[in-house]
Amino acid sequence: MKISTPAIVLKTTLFKESSIIARLFTLEKGKNSYVIKSAMRQKSPLKSIYQQLNEIQVSYIHSNKRQLQPIYDSKILNNWDNIGSDLKKTVLSLSIIEIIDKGFDEGDKDENTYYLLKDVLLYFDSENNNYNDAFYFFVLHLLKNIGYDIVAAKEHPIVKRHLLKEVKLLDHVEEIYESNFFRDKNPKTRFNYNKKIISSFISDLIKYHFPDLKSFNVAREVFR
Repeated sequence: MKISTPAIVLKTTLFKESSIIARLFTLEKGKNSYVIKSAMRQKSPLKSIYQQLNEIQVSYIHSNKRQLQPIYDSKILNNWDNIGSDLKKTVLSLSIIEIIDKGFDEGDKDENTYYLLKDVLLYFDSENNNYNDAFYFFVLHLLKNIGYDIVAAKEHPIVKRHLLKEVKLLDHVEEIYESNFFRDKNPKTRFNYNKKIISSFISDLIKYHFPDLKSFNVAREVFR
């Protein structure tokens, strides 16, 4: 079956002498691993195409008999130049990528999450404020996509714990969740929440649902 799909690069590793294995989150096939032959040759343009975070277009012949699908054509759609120029944007984006990588198994497909991921990367690339709110928005919507509606989850252990500190916690969470955050090109939203409480709440949610995220240990520092 011939497949052509946009994809976000989650991770790449060397494979044999001049090839790489790329783990991608694709629109059509979800999270999968692919082999890109000759990518590490000196004059190959593929090294720059398969940089982590890039949105790319890939074409390949899908076979259920193969564990690694060989890609025969690829090109960059978005390389998010402005993310790499800002440390905070970079740290939060890498945490998001690792959450996707750890939160989905091979073959897991979720179109809503693909567009959510693309939207948050586009936001970080084009905007210069409200980074934490964008990250919180992403986490809440991702959890809803995979089956955890935090806004309605009064019995969730993390929610119950933090409701003891802030009785209006779920009101603030719903305000973030229901906002038009990524669609407003000139966001003026100012959420009326206690920054310390919400950052602690989101951190605990991530540790509960996505344990052992190495990049998030750094990302937590930007919430302070």
